[in-house]
Amino acid sequence: MNKKKMIIIIGLFLLLLTSFRLLWLNHYMTSDYPYAEGGILDLRGVELPDDKAITLNGEWAFFGNQLIAPESLTKQFSGAKQQWIRVPGDWVETVSDDRNIPYGYGTYRLQILLDGQSKLYTMSFKEIKSSATVFINGERVAEMGRVAETVESAIQDYRPFEVSIDGNLKEIDLIIQVSNYNVGHSGGIVKSIKFGNSASMKKDQMMSSLMQFMSATILFLHGIYVLVIFLVFVRKRELVFLSIVFFCATVSVLADDDKVLLYLFPSISSGMWAKILYLSYASSAFFLLQFCRPIMTRHSNSKARVFNLYRVLNLVYLLFIVSVLIDFKIVINPFFSVIMLLIPMIIPLVILKKVAVSEAGIIYLLLATISIASSAIWGDIKNKLSVSLPYYPIDIILGVIFFAVFWFKRFFLATEETKNLAGRLQKEIERKDEFLANTSHELRNPLHGIINMSQAIYDNEKDDLTEESKQNLRILMTVGRRMSMILNDLLDITKLKENGIRLQVKETDLASVVSSVFDTLGFMKEGKSIVFVQTIPETFPKIEADENRLFQILFNLVHNAVKYMNEGEVVVSAESQKEMAIIHVQDNGIGMDEETMKSIFLPYEQADSDMTAIAGGIGLGLSICEQLVKLHGGLLSVKSSVGKGSTFTFTLPISANQTSDPLVRLTVVDVTNGNKRTEQIMTIGFPRILVVDDDPLNLAIVERILVAEQLEIITCTSGKEALVLLDKGKWDLVISDVMMPSMSGYQLAQKIRERFTISELPILLLTARSQLEDIQTGFQCGASDYVTKPVEKIELVSRVKALIDLKTSIGERVRMEAAWLQAQIQPHFLFNTLNTIAALSEVNPPKMVELLDKFGDYLHASFASHNLNPVIQLENELELVRSYLFIEQERFGERLNVEWEVEKIPAIGIPPLSIQTIVENAIQHGVLKRPEGGTVRIQVIEQPELVEITILDDGVGIPEGKLKNLLTHQIEGHRGIGLLNTDKRLKQQYGSGIDITSVPDVGTTVRFIVPKEE
Repeated sequence: MNKKKMIIIIGLFLLLLTSFRLLWLNHYMTSDYPYAEGGILDLRGVELPDDKAITLNGEWAFFGNQLIAPESLTKQFSGAKQQWIRVPGDWVETVSDDRNIPYGYGTYRLQILLDGQSKLYTMSFKEIKSSATVFINGERVAEMGRVAETVESAIQDYRPFEVSIDGNLKEIDLIIQVSNYNVGHSGGIVKSIKFGNSASMKKDQMMSSLMQFMSATILFLHGIYVLVIFLVFVRKRELVFLSIVFFCATVSVLADDDKVLLYLFPSISSGMWAKILYLSYASSAFFLLQFCRPIMTRHSNSKARVFNLYRVLNLVYLLFIVSVLIDFKIVINPFFSVIMLLIPMIIPLVILKKVAVSEAGIIYLLLATISIASSAIWGDIKNKLSVSLPYYPIDIILGVIFFAVFWFKRFFLATEETKNLAGRLQKEIERKDEFLANTSHELRNPLHGIINMSQAIYDNEKDDLTEESKQNLRILMTVGRRMSMILNDLLDITKLKENGIRLQVKETDLASVVSSVFDTLGFMKEGKSIVFVQTIPETFPKIEADENRLFQILFNLVHNAVKYMNEGEVVVSAESQKEMAIIHVQDNGIGMDEETMKSIFLPYEQADSDMTAIAGGIGLGLSICEQLVKLHGGLLSVKSSVGKGSTFTFTLPISANQTSDPLVRLTVVDVTNGNKRTEQIMTIGFPRILVVDDDPLNLAIVERILVAEQLEIITCTSGKEALVLLDKGKWDLVISDVMMPSMSGYQLAQKIRERFTISELPILLLTARSQLEDIQTGFQCGASDYVTKPVEKIELVSRVKALIDLKTSIGERVRMEAAWLQAQIQPHFLFNTLNTIAALSEVNPPKMVELLDKFGDYLHASFASHNLNPVIQLENELELVRSYLFIEQERFGERLNVEWEVEKIPAIGIPPLSIQTIVENAIQHGVLKRPEGGTVRIQVIEQPELVEITILDDGVGIPEGKLKNLLTHQIEGHRGIGLLNTDKRLKQQYGSGIDITSVPDVGTTVRFIVPKEE
């Protein structure tokens, strides 16, 4: 903020504060009314206002160190030693020999002369130090505390009080006995006594008290919310200081002026009240300084002087606290004056320099401190003038408002900054996640290339390699696989830190998971004398676990065991105890010492060993295991001895329901007497699928999904049963779960491949894991494809149909004429379609599934045996066209647009591949010749006696010279069915062929008609 703007703002604000204060003084000051002289206040002939009180200021009669009863006084004050004293004012020179100690007692007297108006008047006594007894016309009307001639007998009471007076009196003889033995620098009647209309006085008193309560409430609530901010949101010491400032200011407001605090807590003694007043005022100023200190010292060029000033003020405050607590009266007031005047003046002056550096929101803090300083200065002026005015709340309220604005400004700036930082952090997290994903992807591709090339060299050139080269290749492949696992661990540890892993808990067979783990890690045993042993009984209860994550836990534990041993056994056993399954993974490897066992579950920690770096890693596997076990509600522990091996033990909950769903319906197969059942199935004629899974519920799910697709489903619950069934009939597909006890899906696939090639019998594996090592293991064992569990119906059906159609098409391809097949399907179309499928598998698997489905439909329709018939149903032909167009649209995207105008498909026959040939020609030689592509429209219009079929395109068109010869001469080198062949078959069947019209650069229309059957 520039200097000129700052001066204008501060000047206007000071002008505003001063204007409000002067208006307040002007409203309540009563300087134009008579003053008392010679102990008499003559109000005769003076019209007292109804809305404003006057003060009984002036010269009163005073009897120092005399407590005179009203009856002892006459109008001539006989028998008493009379003096004159100014009221309000300090009596210290009259009653005490020490000007610094206003101890003593005395009697005040004032005669008030009135006109005798019929009004009710009220006298308001704001402050008499420190006890008083009031007499009016000889009658005791009020007593605050106890007036006495000795300190032991006196009782102090500072509370303001009021006295009501009948306005019909023409003379009021006011006598006030006062005693003071309290700490302070003044005594007697130190504030003006107000006199006025009772209603007006009551209204002013209520307004003053209300404003005090309002100010105290505002200060207290701000103290609460600042403290809440400190406790809940921001742990900054400055917030504690600010809350103390608000709380102390609340107490000071209630203790001063109308002394509301003494009415709220009558048991507070006057001495305690004085200490509370001193401490609350001084502490609010001192802690305000502590709150502003960091801001005031920031960017300061004279930090040494500022710190020295802080030290001095801290010392003064400490001495002041001590003097108040020990009641050391002489120094209390000097220290209090220094604190209350110096600190409120220093803070705005120092902060004023900070505004120039444009620190955010500092101007509001400056205005707040100016408000506080104004309140302190005017309060001191009011006390020195001994005037009695209602409580003035404007300065305090403005100060609180600006403090709130300052903190709200800081809060919103901090919130905005936090939001920006959160946004940047989120972007960084996204970039990190993207980096991890990209890095993983980029590393996996070359890594898998290395593994595959190494495997190919090892398999193809094994006989020509030396033993050392074979060993190096094995090590290279092992390292590659472990690097792939490390990439998976990096992604998993990130998800665990971000709570990004959600378990899919279900009833799980432990033995089947262990078998799958052993099969997957079989490659690590190559070159080592290691044996995998599973001792889990078949009757062991099922557990509640995420099958995928349980596999990962066991995989990491077994992998860790194999990594650090060259020979021996890895034994997985289990026992049940109460409601938990206790699983042990035991090895007789190198073992660990106590120090190592303390750190192995920490991320990026691993045991030291004498093995090479090949057996290393980055120490994430065990940490991931521990966290995954905890997610399941179990615990992972380890026992180990150096040189004797290690035993990892973890617990998982046992499933409460050990029975299968009684509603599940299964196809029961008697393996020993299956010939009759198999013969009955063969008569149905649907594609036959064998589904193998040890979980009856999974079998029921797969069966219900596939039966609706006109497939014959046979189920069994073990690999052994499946091998028996394979000998009892012809099968089109085997679907097998991976995780099965006794014989896993991998082992079953290996057994099937010993008897059937991949083209003779496809195998589809169902797996809960889709990690690279699992997929790689499946394909190495002979699988044709895999589906990840939980199974999605569309994906399963699509893949099953694709595999069955592929097997069927291969069989039919042998029986179909090779020339006709080549004429129908161009090799480049197959290759391009397969490339598109391969590309979608990386970027859009659901779309890949849909394309596979359509490709299967296309192959099925293209190779169907009815294509050898003269005619086929129009519906079948259109299905083929739809499959073909779907594939082409996936290949060419927005370049190819297709429009269908088919309201109802007539039940007519047409030559096979007739529409498909015309559509293919329109695409290949029409719209795709344009860089931007175009639209192909298929119309089927049914008329009473015929059906008109039209294929239109807006492609490049056909030149007139070529169009004339298109249906009369075979194009040289043409190998497809083509328009000429289609035209001939239509003419042979119906007597009329196709009609072609075309305009270059506009498009082509091909039309033919098919008569309806009578």
